[in-house]
Amino acid sequence: MADSRIPHVETRSLRAPALAVVAITLFFGLPGLGGEVVDFWFQSFFWDGKAWLIPHEHPLGRAVAYDGPKALIIIWALLLIGAAIFAKRVRTRALYLLACLAVVSVVCTQIRAVTGMATPLELKAFGGPHEHLLLFQAKPAGYPSHAFPAGHASGGFALLGLYWILQARRWRGLALGLGVGCWMGFYQVARGEHFLSHTLATAALAWLLCAGLAWLMKGRLAREISSTS
Repeated sequence: MADSRIPHVETRSLRAPALAVVAITLFFGLPGLGGEVVDFWFQSFFWDGKAWLIPHEHPLGRAVAYDGPKALIIIWALLLIGAAIFAKRVRTRALYLLACLAVVSVVCTQIRAVTGMATPLELKAFGGPHEHLLLFQAKPAGYPSHAFPAGHASGGFALLGLYWILQARRWRGLALGLGVGCWMGFYQVARGEHFLSHTLATAALAWLLCAGLAWLMKGRLAREISSTS
């Protein structure tokens, strides 16, 4: 039986995030289900027909929602590396969080390279050169493929891993992961780099991957938490 200090690490606990990934992929990826309507409706709050709510290279926007959060996540990763090397009491937890950051970011980046999805900026509906084609529709040669799932927000959503190791403060960890991921993700939506569906897919993937890593490491995590509590 899983240690109660490590929540939701049974095999069945992976079903909900796996179903979320599948549901988001099918709803937004198949024509006729309404996903495209939802994406364009949500995008309309950030596009006035001529310009995006946040100009693409606006320096303040980049500082507070792009370069700034990326820099903080890099610093966080360096601190975790230091903890994994020098702080034996929290070594396993530091390694788990490092794994979350690395795996979520790499998986999202690799998947979006092959899904064949364009950003809103690249679509004719928003002033770009390409038609909007869904995930499971055939794409012509040269069609962009760097949007689904979102890459920038993956670093923020990787912080969802905090939920599995913070014990009494786990809900704060969950809120932090969701908050930072949404902050980074919706900034990209507001400047035309992603649709809502791209960010939702990243959140669901991060949930699945962080839960999966907690499941793989549950024995070591439980022992370390028990020994230091």
